[in-house]
Amino acid sequence: MSVLSSALRSLEQIVGEEHLVSATEAVSAYGLEGQRPVAVAMPESREQVAELLRLASEQRLSVLLRGSGTHLYLGQAPGPIGLVLSLGRLNRIVEYDADDLTVTAEAGVTLGELQRVVGDQGQMLPLDPPGPDSATLGGIAATNLAGPMRMRHGTPRDVVLGLRVALTDGTIVKTGGKTVKNVAGYELNKLFVGSLGTLGAICQLTVRLTPVPEAKAIMVSSLPPSEAGALAAKLAASQLELATLEVANHAACGKMRALLPVTVESGRHVVFAGLMADREAVARQEREVRALAGDGCGRVDEEVAGEVWGTLRSAAYTSEPGAVVARASVPMSGAAAIMEMVSSWEGWSAIARAGSGLIYARLERTDDLPEISQKLVTLRRHSQDMGGFTVLEAGPVGLKRAFPVWGEEMGNLDLMRGLKQSLDPAGILGCGRLLSGQ
Repeated sequence: MSVLSSALRSLEQIVGEEHLVSATEAVSAYGLEGQRPVAVAMPESREQVAELLRLASEQRLSVLLRGSGTHLYLGQAPGPIGLVLSLGRLNRIVEYDADDLTVTAEAGVTLGELQRVVGDQGQMLPLDPPGPDSATLGGIAATNLAGPMRMRHGTPRDVVLGLRVALTDGTIVKTGGKTVKNVAGYELNKLFVGSLGTLGAICQLTVRLTPVPEAKAIMVSSLPPSEAGALAAKLAASQLELATLEVANHAACGKMRALLPVTVESGRHVVFAGLMADREAVARQEREVRALAGDGCGRVDEEVAGEVWGTLRSAAYTSEPGAVVARASVPMSGAAAIMEMVSSWEGWSAIARAGSGLIYARLERTDDLPEISQKLVTLRRHSQDMGGFTVLEAGPVGLKRAFPVWGEEMGNLDLMRGLKQSLDPAGILGCGRLLSGQ
């Protein structure tokens, strides 16, 4: 029996024959950016996950952790993939304490399903990444993905209270705690959240909830770029408790234009101020936004606010093969200049998370990779000149290999490699998506 056949037999003994896929055609559906795995295992418990990782480590079998696959395009182009470890069967809500505003769920639970369960009690998980009906809690945590609401509620690192993580030596570690008051081990939460599945497999999460707001609205202004930037700066510096603050160029508005109460002409930018609170507070904040925005400020009513919100959170990401998405992070004072620069490039859409200094530049057409690469170099240079950085979040494999996804130099690289060596000494996790060769 070959080494590979022996490894497949051992994997099958852990998850069962029906939950191990190794046929060539079947595993092709789990390929990533030109790399096809040898096998796909679908465990049903964190104990099985830990045992699979232990076996893979012994066999030096590279492992790609997978939730629904919604955001696997993030990171560097992967190297060879031995085993895809799909966590979709870990899909149970373990404990829900509505009084304490906490819920514990397995990594394969989708955000949409969790929102439906806690929504019955008038609560929600304050995260709004794109694709909530398919994105899993484990995937959201592994990527640290957040949408427009990060301005008020932060990222997954801010709402994850505790984790159960399977390591490559077959052990399961617990970090953090169940309640908001328990912060023991909180830094370990931050270590695993956002690690792209390169340090361990997040199997279970305890997260903090918040009450569903009584009312929500989006205030909209269509302005020349410089005026839009100035308005966004005023709103960000105000005493308003905004839920979101976005600025979108003409291309980013797309089909959303028909839903807006303002005319979105070519060459103008649109400022979106999201309000979420009780009805009295939303009405008061609306008056204050109008006072700052002046004439021409319109309101998206509740009936369509959800649709506009969904478009805004999805516009910064893509699931289209070959599309390009770059994320620039700069001081808020520099966001307007970056927006204007990207908007001058033909075909590029741009959305700024004005409350956090993030700008997402997106291009669906990728015919001329050298030209695109040069524009990304320009974007990175300008962001670095402002004291920020630029990350290539999505793009064709050729672009990822030519343009450093994370930058020419990654900060704290020695520390990252040390943590990787400590938690994954065989280097099997991640298939090189975060650190090349690891």
